[in-house]
Amino acid sequence: MSLFLGIASSFMRWIRLKIYQYEVTFAVYMLTPTEKFIFNSLLLTLITMIATAIYVYLPDHIRSIYSHLYYYWAGERPFISSGLPSINAIFRDGGTQVVYETAKNAAAAAAAATPTLHEL
Repeated sequence: MSLFLGIASSFMRWIRLKIYQYEVTFAVYMLTPTEKFIFNSLLLTLITMIATAIYVYLPDHIRSIYSHLYYYWAGERPFISSGLPSINAIFRDGGTQVVYETAKNAAAAAAAATPTLHEL
């Protein structure tokens, strides 16, 4: 039990040190409690938005960069696992006809999957 209290005490000391370093580094210690709350809320919101953007958009960017590098290296487009045509293929190969056909196929698939009033 004493070992656990020692570890907990050491961890709390480390946390207090990190809070102190944060407040001194960003001069938060000079603010009133209301100003600290506003500053910390804005900072937390900004960090959360950046982390969410990284989680959501970074894989697509990495996939796009890989696709370009593979094209430059091998001279052909890499295999696309989703089965959907890329934006470049839509505008390069068939223009609006490909967009129309894709939308028509998606609408037909959605209509086939939706139950009618008589089936309910």
